[in-house]
Amino acid sequence: MTDRDARISPTAHYTAYVWHRLRLPYAEHFATPTGRTLFWSFRAVGEWLAAASRTVPSMVQYLELRHRAIEHALSEIGPDHILEIGAGLSRRGVTWALDHGVRYTEVDLPHMVAAKRDVLARRGLLSRVSGKLTQEQKDALSSDFGAWLHERLAGAERPVVIAEGVLGYFEMPERERIARSIAEGLAGGGTFLCDLRSNEGGRTLAVTSELLKGAIWLVTRGRGAAENFRDEADVRSFFARTGFTTAEPVPTELATPHLVQLRSPARVWRGEITS
Repeated sequence: MTDRDARISPTAHYTAYVWHRLRLPYAEHFATPTGRTLFWSFRAVGEWLAAASRTVPSMVQYLELRHRAIEHALSEIGPDHILEIGAGLSRRGVTWALDHGVRYTEVDLPHMVAAKRDVLARRGLLSRVSGKLTQEQKDALSSDFGAWLHERLAGAERPVVIAEGVLGYFEMPERERIARSIAEGLAGGGTFLCDLRSNEGGRTLAVTSELLKGAIWLVTRGRGAAENFRDEADVRSFFARTGFTTAEPVPTELATPHLVQLRSPARVWRGEITS
């Protein structure tokens, strides 16, 4: 396993345990001892971060804002094929395959694909998701990733590509490379959902951003997150120069009305390719 592989793995375990704590559908199947250890260790040393302000989200709230915003967008789109990059131990694939009957492809690096398949087998889910949920090994930075995506999504009328908690670990040139590949994969029309952090919003959000980056540093055992975008205009420019037709943030107040008072530097964006 490479260093890049290793830096992503802790968050896969941690977020899976957060979904379990939030009682999201099927999340109980993916809660691991590693995730539990990370969750309670972080609570012991990192929950003071959320006490900085009533508007600063805790790590759990930060992740919930992101996850539910993506779910809200998916419900609006009504996709017929979802492909998630860096799916890790997310419960979303099982949920959309079983509860919505949607074809779902989870893409990850070899060690995470093996871990996911092992969970599905041990939990007796393989037969239930057969024909709807699949796992594939692929590096999003590979030179043929765009063509590979295009082939996998062929025939879908409303394809969606998701990268939840993924792009923030890469430096800007790598983010652009991945986004261009996704635009290529969606060349016939489709949607890209991802979360991106920006420095826009004044001192409060700037402080929030630094606190959350510190929290991510703790959760990932010191590996941390890469640079933020400057502002919303910078994010829009990112989507435009990587081949997307339009890009808009998903309204947080619609996705998570119970967390509307919180201000997060990360927003879920909906990039569209129109045919």
